[in-house]
Amino acid sequence: MRGRAAAAGGLVGAVLVLAGCAVPVARSAAAVAPAAPTADPLRVVVVGDSITEMSCPDFDAGVLARDSWTWWATGQGVHVLGGWAHAGATTEDMLAGVAAEPPADADVLVLMAGNNDIDWDVPTQQVLDQLVQIADAVGIPRVVLSAVAPEDGLGAETLAMDDALARLADEEGWQYVDPMGGIRDDDGDYRDGATLDGVHPTEEASVAVGRALREALLDPADVVPAGQTR
Repeated sequence: MRGRAAAAGGLVGAVLVLAGCAVPVARSAAAVAPAAPTADPLRVVVVGDSITEMSCPDFDAGVLARDSWTWWATGQGVHVLGGWAHAGATTEDMLAGVAAEPPADADVLVLMAGNNDIDWDVPTQQVLDQLVQIADAVGIPRVVLSAVAPEDGLGAETLAMDDALARLADEEGWQYVDPMGGIRDDDGDYRDGATLDGVHPTEEASVAVGRALREALLDPADVVPAGQTR
């Protein structure tokens, strides 16, 4: 009897163990079921200056650094491939750079330029003309034109440039984006704590700029309309 009881008990125990495993197995199978196909990341190249390059070991080749806004724009559907961005570059320098060696093919061109032109008192119309020539040289149909970065002591000039950039985007059929709202004060200078030296953003400020640009790249409707910077 004890043998039969033991056998029966073993059988019951086995059934209970199997029954107990049934739900987790079902959940595990559901968890590893193939997901629906996802779209390829949006491929982005950028033309800019030190605000973009920061400490990237080789920005042009797509080797990014955490203090660049491009690091924080990459991911979740966006892939920044690199492009052309060098410290101190004016729009004239950028045009020469991309004309000599155009960036890789991509889905979107982001232009973030103008701060060094402001520093060198380059006429605004010349900046705008050169931005159009840069876009033509790169040859990517979708162009995203960014507001310039704030700059302490030249805030009024940066705000005036932003207005001109917004008008240019409207004329050219480009997407104008102002990702600087979270790091800029009402005078066009940096908010307290958002800059390293009055010109370049902190890493935390670059995080805000990168995330704002990524949202705009993925959702063109969620953008400040051209001609309306604030």
